[in-house]
Amino acid sequence: MSKKIEFGDFQTPDIFANDVVNLIGKLIDKPSLVIEPTSGVGSFINAAFNLWGDQVQYRGYEINDEYYKSACSRFEKNESILVCKTDFFNTDWETIIKSEKNALVLGNPPWVTNSELGALSSDNVPTKRNLKNLNGLDAITGGSNFDIAESIWLKLIDELKDEEPTIAMLCKTSVARNIIEYASRGKLPIASALIRKIDAAKWFGASVDACLFVVEVSRNAHALSQVPVFRDLKSTSPEHVIGVLDRGLIADQRSYSEVRIVEGSFPFQWRQGLKHDAADVMELTWQRDGSLRNKLGEPVHIESDFVYPLLKSSDVAHARTTRIERAVIVTQTFVGESTTPLSTNAPRLWAYLQSHSQVFERRRSSIYQGKPVFSIFGIGPYSFAPFKVVVSGMYKSPKFVAIGPYGQRPVMMDDTCYFVPFESAMECAITATLLNSSPCRQFL
Repeated sequence: MSKKIEFGDFQTPDIFANDVVNLIGKLIDKPSLVIEPTSGVGSFINAAFNLWGDQVQYRGYEINDEYYKSACSRFEKNESILVCKTDFFNTDWETIIKSEKNALVLGNPPWVTNSELGALSSDNVPTKRNLKNLNGLDAITGGSNFDIAESIWLKLIDELKDEEPTIAMLCKTSVARNIIEYASRGKLPIASALIRKIDAAKWFGASVDACLFVVEVSRNAHALSQVPVFRDLKSTSPEHVIGVLDRGLIADQRSYSEVRIVEGSFPFQWRQGLKHDAADVMELTWQRDGSLRNKLGEPVHIESDFVYPLLKSSDVAHARTTRIERAVIVTQTFVGESTTPLSTNAPRLWAYLQSHSQVFERRRSSIYQGKPVFSIFGIGPYSFAPFKVVVSGMYKSPKFVAIGPYGQRPVMMDDTCYFVPFESAMECAITATLLNSSPCRQFL
């Protein structure tokens, strides 16, 4: 396994760490102690020492042996800096900064999710908790997937509430928003917070929205109500303010006030596309001669009744819906339906699936445990509706697309898409038009 992947490795360039710490130095008084809980090679400790010198104590903590040794070598002659080899999730952070009432926690925790680590069989994961109070299936599928950085933030805030430090760390913007949402419900002791956007592509080669997230922890904090968002590290005024309402976060309070008239209850239920975790076998491509091949390059000869046109997120986002080249095998009509009848109703399909049974056996998600062989999820009567309004869940700017039958077959979506099913083409088209209208798009 790549250690770079396992530890969510985006080591911070020294020059950027200096920029971040210099900004923090303008926001807070000089700390008595600086902690970098996932310190890597020590970029932030080094930057902090450059700013505050030996009048402050610095401690770095790192699990990766290579980085730990590198940091020890880097700071071996600096008596103000101590580097320790430790697992973040097995460390009692309250004990580490006990009685330090002016501590600063900074750094760049891993940018990787628990499911990505699970797929890699990594042990570098936190104890699982249902932090969002999800119910049933959502709690064990994608709904409970979270960034490791999110767990790091939550552990630090919880364990350090009595010490009331400033915590300033780089993270995905989605992680910062989740922390803000928890705090807005009064579940986290955060007195204030701010977001400063960063150029993740420039500094880390990562195509992701990321930020410097700064919070002031206080055990007496009330529910967080608003968070300013700055364009970059140098901006002197926020470009917008995240607000908090009873229903959740508002990305931009001012813009929301202009379009809140469109807010209301949606009369239809959104559905998620198919989940199978066996793309090599279940996803097919139509060839020019009308035949099918799977992702392994094998020709596939199965009963056509179980093959449906397939759209993925990129197809929907770029409106590539007039010519569909992908197909997907649908083994059930509802979640949990027995697949045994396929052995007699579709013997060629059954033989094909049996010949690739090892692919299904390797599926790690707990949702497949105790379910019929070759099970899928995100399937129900709604999946077979002839018309659908579809949106990709992978792009920042939502585009709603009206989809009708293809080759006289209902079109299926993968699990990165969301859709509303319709029996009427007109109702489907009107709904898509309304969702794509300017007021609605601005509201979203």
